[in-house]
Amino acid sequence: MQDEIIKHSKKIQSAMNNKEHSFKEKVKEVLTEILIIVFAVTLSIWLHSWSEERHQHKDAQTFLIGLKEDLQNDISNLEDTKKTLNETQQQISFVLHLTPQKIDSLKANHEQINSGTNFINTVVNNGRYEGFKSSGKINTIENQNIRNKILSYYQQTIPEIAYVEESYERLTSKYVDVLIDGKEDEDINTTVLKKKTKIILSGLDNFTKASQESYENAIKQAREIIKEIDQENK
Repeated sequence: MQDEIIKHSKKIQSAMNNKEHSFKEKVKEVLTEILIIVFAVTLSIWLHSWSEERHQHKDAQTFLIGLKEDLQNDISNLEDTKKTLNETQQQISFVLHLTPQKIDSLKANHEQINSGTNFINTVVNNGRYEGFKSSGKINTIENQNIRNKILSYYQQTIPEIAYVEESYERLTSKYVDVLIDGKEDEDINTTVLKKKTKIILSGLDNFTKASQESYENAIKQAREIIKEIDQENK
């Protein structure tokens, strides 16, 4: 392109210096060369822009295809955590409602009490998203609906899951501390009947019930994004 501009600029200079042409002819030649230069520059800019947009679109499509796989893995991990959380809640609820009579019955039948001290840590596949976002390419996703859902999922929903799990860990740690801090010769069944233990168990019971909604919401959002990606690629 630079060579073409130089070429036509020289023609303009040559036309201006041509003593055989009249002023009118010189103006006509100069204007023609200027129009050629303007057209060539405009075309070059348009072609570059078109090529850049095409490249960005390809990058965005590649990202979305990879993101779909990440979200499918997220759904599997979130469902596993939700299942563990539900089982834990049932165990905690059982221990919370224990009475001396129930404990005696369990002992008589040689049954063990599950204390409900499961730990959870959901693995979220967000590396691809973070890399794409940090490169400033998130706005190359042309479908605004998909883009907004992706941002909502990674910027709001996933941090909420992390907060839930941090809070759950703190509550579970308090419960474990109470179980460990019992007298050395004290039966754990005696510890779970104490008022302090019951208070912590009650809070943990309510928390595990309410927290399951966060996982349901995250799974729902991930599935909606996958559906949108599938429709986009049809």
